[in-house]
Amino acid sequence: MATQTETVELDRPTQAVLLIMSLDEDTVSKVLRHMSPEDIRALHSLAGREYKTDSTSLARTYRDFLLDAKTPILPAGAGTAYIERLAQRSLGSDKSRSLFRETDHDKPYASIEKRTPEEVVAVLESENPQVIAAIMAELSPGYAAKVLALMESENQSRVLAKMATLESIPNTTVTALFSAVEDQLSEVDSGDDIQVDGISRVAGILSNMSIDETEDLLTNIGDEDPGMVLRLRRAMFGFEDLASVQGRGMQAVIKEISNDQLVLALKTASDTLRDKILSSVSSRAAEILMDDLAAMGPVKLSEVERAQQEIVDTALRLESEGAIVVAGRGGEEIV
Repeated sequence: MATQTETVELDRPTQAVLLIMSLDEDTVSKVLRHMSPEDIRALHSLAGREYKTDSTSLARTYRDFLLDAKTPILPAGAGTAYIERLAQRSLGSDKSRSLFRETDHDKPYASIEKRTPEEVVAVLESENPQVIAAIMAELSPGYAAKVLALMESENQSRVLAKMATLESIPNTTVTALFSAVEDQLSEVDSGDDIQVDGISRVAGILSNMSIDETEDLLTNIGDEDPGMVLRLRRAMFGFEDLASVQGRGMQAVIKEISNDQLVLALKTASDTLRDKILSSVSSRAAEILMDDLAAMGPVKLSEVERAQQEIVDTALRLESEGAIVVAGRGGEEIV
């Protein structure tokens, strides 16, 4: 006698995999272009695990997706900064900024970045930090880092602190500011505000500076706002970046965290990072970690992300103390 098909409840990450796997390859390839390498690795890891599903679960997955799609994830006008941030994560800072320069060639920053950083600093140095921050927020991280490096050290931290608090800048203000730097700039509409992700912009600039310069600036910013420094460090360093920890640095990180934290964090870790962590412990410890991970049932993605962020915060603290070295930080080579 036929039995009724049991409906399986799927968590959101598994629903994401199920949705991806139900689409044709051309569509999936277009979707993946808009995802970060970390998210793609997470999907790859989840797709390789066993889970039960049925037509009811697939229908529920599509229903949940359509419900989410009808709910705006960003307020009107915030889409530009969101797409730029995704592009930067997927393509890297230089390629993404170059892409937007090509399509937005009539924007003020396109004209400014044709000038030398010395010329820009000569115009900006007499302005107050708030004005300079508004200008810097519209420049590419690499170019802004060069401009910032030419400013007086005291002014550098003030500008970055102001910039990190930016959320929007009136178009009329942007027009006036850029005209002061380059009188041939095209005018921009004076309608909606320009959305700015100040934290991401500052993180991008700091990532293009040397570690010593970055630490000095973060220290100065921390004197005024310690919480902002933590937000900036988190924006500059993600969980998957732990794969770049050098030498015995991973062992130092592992010693500072609990086994439960580590197992939970490994739930969505990429194969590269997982191998890095397992190779940093004894074979017996690695076996226990994998057994615990296999025995772990479904967990909330927010819990996994919380555990990963706690480990990242530990790594950032150890890096600031000089206990670990991360390859590629500050554009410096490891020898």
